[in-house]
Amino acid sequence: MKKTLAGFLLSSALAIGCTPKHASFVKVDDVALGRVVVYRNGVAYYERRTTVTGGILTVSVPRDRVDDFLKSLTVVDAISKQPLPVSIPRQQANDGAYLVMNLQLPSKAKADVVLTYVTESPAWKPSYRVVVGTNGKVMLEGWAIVDNTSGEDWKGVLVGVGSSSALSFKYDLWSVRQVQREQLQTEERFAIAPPSGISPYGGPTGGEPNGEAAIAELDDGEIRRPVGHPDDQTAKRVAVKDVKESEDKPSAPNKAGRADVEADYGETTTISRGGGSRNRPAKASKPAPRTATASPAPPPRQDPRVQTGDAKMRELSKQLTGSNKNIVIEGYADSNRGGDGQRRATDRANIIRNQLIDAGVAPNRIKVIAKVEPNAQERVRLVQTAAGPEDQRPAAARTADLTAAPVGESHFASPTPMTVERGASAMVSMVRKETEGEVVYLYDAESVRGNQNFAFRAVRFRNPTTSTLETGPVTVYGDERFIGEGLTEPIPPKASAVVPYALDRQIVVERTDGDETKLSRLVTLQRGILTAEVQHIKRKKLQITNRMNAKAKVFVRHTIPKGWTLINQPSEFERIGDAHLFYAELGPHEVKNIEIAESTPMERTLDLNADVTLDMMKVYVEAPEGNKELKDSLKKLLSVHRRLTDLATEQDSLRRRLHDYKERMDELHAQILTLQAVKTGNDLMGHLKTKMKDISSRVQKTTISIVDQEEKIMLSRVEFKDMLAELTLNDVTAPPTGATGAVSKTSK
Repeated sequence: MKKTLAGFLLSSALAIGCTPKHASFVKVDDVALGRVVVYRNGVAYYERRTTVTGGILTVSVPRDRVDDFLKSLTVVDAISKQPLPVSIPRQQANDGAYLVMNLQLPSKAKADVVLTYVTESPAWKPSYRVVVGTNGKVMLEGWAIVDNTSGEDWKGVLVGVGSSSALSFKYDLWSVRQVQREQLQTEERFAIAPPSGISPYGGPTGGEPNGEAAIAELDDGEIRRPVGHPDDQTAKRVAVKDVKESEDKPSAPNKAGRADVEADYGETTTISRGGGSRNRPAKASKPAPRTATASPAPPPRQDPRVQTGDAKMRELSKQLTGSNKNIVIEGYADSNRGGDGQRRATDRANIIRNQLIDAGVAPNRIKVIAKVEPNAQERVRLVQTAAGPEDQRPAAARTADLTAAPVGESHFASPTPMTVERGASAMVSMVRKETEGEVVYLYDAESVRGNQNFAFRAVRFRNPTTSTLETGPVTVYGDERFIGEGLTEPIPPKASAVVPYALDRQIVVERTDGDETKLSRLVTLQRGILTAEVQHIKRKKLQITNRMNAKAKVFVRHTIPKGWTLINQPSEFERIGDAHLFYAELGPHEVKNIEIAESTPMERTLDLNADVTLDMMKVYVEAPEGNKELKDSLKKLLSVHRRLTDLATEQDSLRRRLHDYKERMDELHAQILTLQAVKTGNDLMGHLKTKMKDISSRVQKTTISIVDQEEKIMLSRVEFKDMLAELTLNDVTAPPTGATGAVSKTSK
């Protein structure tokens, strides 16, 4: 097996039938080629050496290669290394397959000449073999497949391959160019058309391809408010009295300080508080069923327009996530409506922006604009902006992103001359060397062919050369057998790569995604409405399980989207391209947890009455940065809110207890009515009536406690609202006006 494999890998040329793209080549007085270097950008470098006598060198160039030939031709004296001037006659027919050039040297003396030029050629293709060894070593072999479609046999030629960041293009150098000069006239132009108008976003008009175009519009009723927003009807607000709460509370004491509780068990029940009492005659009728006072309030009715808006946003998110266009979100507000129209317009636009970011649209592609106009409809309009000059260019010609990996250079050459016949292909050895490497596992859930549940078995190896190894297939061998194959991305010199080649399901990954929002900066605060910059955080938790009886090294691939910042990650990682590879080592049957968190800034409008907002404020006041005076005021506000929360919790407990007591009273009343028809049930009747009195007493005490609790809650709510009304924060984004403090107290 080893001999067969070695014989295959060491073969320097492989004749593979291929159809030549060009059946013509540059002919130089029957001078054979000396060296050919094929590049990845669609050209090849040719070098010929010859001895010229008579001062003329005849070159026949195919017409489709004349421009490349003239653009790259060099003629150098082999001894002096000085360039030799040449002249090219133009008197010949334009319909021939070849253009004959007589390169006239300055002297008719015998001269050794080196002729080099570059013409079109198919790109070479790399492929690799990795033989997994022991002790952290692997054998790396690389081969370049070169296709000779030139129509010329390469006999005894030094063949090489290369790649670089060099640009390649066609340019007309053969055609004669006549300069057309302008004809001046004495006439004057009195009527001149104005230039075309431009859009605010610097692109062509909406009717032009790739121009500005409105892609969606949502009115105010279609926008779903986030949790904690002043218009969010689902948020819990313990500091605000609820309508359902008013309906469920027990009867308040009368003028004499009494609260009545009906006890239908055939006797008079007195419930007193303070002074005075009220007696109610017993009823023999069946009690009416009671409504549970502790039943949860029904959820607020959703405006059907919100569901329509949600559907629009889902479709928009699908459309924009896969696009590279920029989005402008225009928030509109009616200036005649009163209030802060700028805040309303900005708030609506920011809500839509945040929803798009949550759906995966890059934050740096979104721009927010507020427009306050008379009689404007309260709405949001999404505009896909015109492509800039860079985006209007062909995709292959666009400037690479600033974060893109550098383009490496490579050059590999056969050490001995080789023969490649026309229409054949050759395999040129690029590298055969032992290098650092090992078998690892790679969890990649991001790639198109990735896997969400299992890590791939992979080989990690180091590029031992000083050249970049280009993208190509990798065949992996181990224990004298084939164990898999993969595809590598470009590997810079001396850099490492991780190439997955098998999926054995030995490393199981359970993934849990979550998100949260933390306050990072308060912008404005007026009458309990807070505008703040928040950090929207996405957390990815991975539970990695090793099913094997051996240790395993696992790499987790994670790419940070543009506009997001990594804030929490495993301590050991490395960068490969635009991705992070986080490292974890697991023992046999070991389970490890990894958490990766990233954040992006958002602007939100929050209601300080909402419990969720106050929960965020608790974290904010404990942070070291921020205005001390503001934090002291917020701490007092939070203290009152904690008291309100405790009172509300205790009140709910009392109401549930009262509900249980009343249900028990109904049961006892029904039992007493049943025993009235039995003559021998006097003892049991007395026992039940005693229980009824006890339960009635408990109902009385619980009702009084609920009323007392309601009074405490009412006082705390008044205190909370008073403190909230006095709490003010100037706009921190506004230019300074000489104010010395960020917090001020409004006069009552």
